Amino acid sequence: MKNYVKVLAVLMALALCAGLTACGNKQGNGDAAVNYSLGLTTDGRFEGIKAKDYVTLGQYTGIQYDESVLTVKEEDIQKKIDSIMSSHTYKAYEDEREIVDGDTLNIDYVGKVDGVEFKGGSTGGEGTEVTIGVTSYIDDFLEQLIGHKVGETFDINVTFPDPYNNNPDLAGKEATFTVTINHIIVTRTYELTDDFVEKNLKESYGYTSVENMRETIAKDLRDEQVYNAMMETILKNCPVSEVPQKLVDNEITIVTKQLKYTALQYNMDVSKLLAYYYGVDSEEAFRTKYEEQIRESISQYIVLMAIAENENLFATEDDLKEYFKNEMNTEDYSEYVAQYGYGYLYRVAIFNKVGAFLEEQNPAPSYTDINEIIVPAATDDEPSAEENTETPAA
Repeated sequence: MKNYVKVLAVLMALALCAGLTACGNKQGNGDAAVNYSLGLTTDGRFEGIKAKDYVTLGQYTGIQYDESVLTVKEEDIQKKIDSIMSSHTYKAYEDEREIVDGDTLNIDYVGKVDGVEFKGGSTGGEGTEVTIGVTSYIDDFLEQLIGHKVGETFDINVTFPDPYNNNPDLAGKEATFTVTINHIIVTRTYELTDDFVEKNLKESYGYTSVENMRETIAKDLRDEQVYNAMMETILKNCPVSEVPQKLVDNEITIVTKQLKYTALQYNMDVSKLLAYYYGVDSEEAFRTKYEEQIRESISQYIVLMAIAENENLFATEDDLKEYFKNEMNTEDYSEYVAQYGYGYLYRVAIFNKVGAFLEEQNPAPSYTDINEIIVPAATDDEPSAEENTETPAA
């Protein structure tokens, strides 16, 4: 089962900088520097706080799963396949039909006012790509192309807006454009074949064939469902009595420091950055709006740390090395230490270790054939679950 706890751990620090490459290798000094290990010991534990003091540990092993968690719908597999294939497209021409609203076109045009061409009013025969309803042209220029076909040349009449900042001399004037439709452009998805998978998806996803792609996605979806159900049950069974305010304050400090650093990078005022990304205008407003969300996230971390304390699942240097080798594909993590500090990295390793333990202690039922866990899509002839009811006899 894929270990999603490590993802949770990375998100916890709200590393708005998603790694060294995203924000540069050095953060600089002074007020903008971010201490991701704030409130953590060098081995990744909460500084001065024992998680077990804030959690009532209930059942977190031997969890049973509902049948709905153990199966995957064919429709969900297809959605994932479609999502992957949506980034593997090409442009083609569909030139045998009439133009409709929303079409993307390649056109040429020459514009005239009072019979005289004007500067900027022609494509010069080089063609330009436009989308009806999306591309911004004057008046109803593009809408007048609807109903025409590729190869046609015709005139359309428009009126420039008044005022018209692009060319004040044209403001309010009527113009005639002679338009030629070159192509109707459509976006098509490449055919999904074993050869396509081998050439385009093997390196990035590890898929070796269409069938292997389908089976891997089904397995990953099931693993994710099982993990989510497991964590939901564990968090329910292990209620947190209180989230220490110190932990909340530390996380808010990390986030606001990161915001200041990002603002410094882009030469922006922090208040503008807060308004753009979070819809607030000050650090205090950010705290007011997001403190409860941060508190809820920390409560999940407290549960994981309490389990680590109860099972003695703390990370060693070897665990840290293993994590970076397996998950980050590197044996040299010195730059990550400089960026995040040992405390943060060891906490990631601890939660990764806890995740592996929980998955081992809460296995889902095994299967021999992947099709055992896939629910086929309903056909047109088959009633849906809502329709599949019998009317009682009178």
